[in-house]
Amino acid sequence: MEERYFGIIKTFDVFKGFGFIQRQKGKDVFFFYQEIEADDKILAEGDKVSFTVEIKPKGLRAFKIRKES
Repeated sequence: MEERYFGIIKTFDVFKGFGFIQRQKGKDVFFFYQEIEADDKILAEGDKVSFTVEIKPKGLRAFKIRKES
């Protein structure tokens, strides 16, 4: 099972299709729009999320992003 992390949406540009998640501990994590696991794929700054992380050539990247209540 993949480890899930928690954080909040720091920035999200719907038109550009990417944003950053501020983790509870550690560096911010980049994400692409298509990694949001919701039908409407709508997130706003300050939303609480959980996600998995992979190390990519340009740094950390979030996957399997889920909005938390």
